[in-house]
Formats: sequence, structure tokens, C-alpha cells
Amino acid sequence: MSVQFLTNISEQEFKKFLKDVLQEILSGEEGALKQQQPEILDVGQAAIFLKMKKATLYEKTSQKLIPHFKKGNKLYFRVSELQQWIGQGKVKTKEEIASQAITFMLNKKAA
Repeated sequence: MSVQFLTNISEQEFKKFLKDVLQEILSGEEGALKQQQPEILDVGQAAIFLKMKKATLYEKTSQKLIPHFKKGNKLYFRVSELQQWIGQGKVKTKEEIASQAITFMLNKKAA
């Protein structure tokens, strides 16, 4: 049985209502996804998590470019280590580079 109702609300109020409802729904989905995410991933799960092909992942592990564990013939990955590995590839902003350059020049003059 569906419920129908009529009300006099402004367009602005209706938009705010929709926005609030959508945020509630989306935050609930994000929470459910986080709960489903295991801490230890196999190759297939890690490839999906990193959005790369399995072959690329195998290549990076054989070159020891990505943190992993090996047990027998199986490879495993810790989510927290993969997140940290991704973070190491951060590209510095112009402001960060300028700040480092100023710090370097000040330290060079002091020496």
C-alpha cells in the first residue's frame, strides 16, 4: 500500500528535502561498503581496489614496487598498505613546491 500526500512547500524547501534524503541514502551505502571491505585482499580484490589489471599488479609485485605478502603461491595485500602506497604518489601543489624552495634557500643561506 502506497501513501500519497499533498503539501504546500516551496521549491527551495523541496530541493532541500531531496538533498537531505539523498545524502542519507548515500551515506548509508558508503557505510555498508566500508563494512564489507576486508583488511586483507587477494589479487583479484586488490586489482579491483587499485583499478588496475591483474597482470599489472603481478608485474608490480614481481618488481617489488607494491607492498604485498606471499603465502605459498598466493599473494595477499593489506588495504591500509595499499592506501599508503597510493598516497606516496601524491603530486605536490605549486604552493607546496614554493614553500619548499623558500625553506631550502633560507637553510642554504644560514649554512
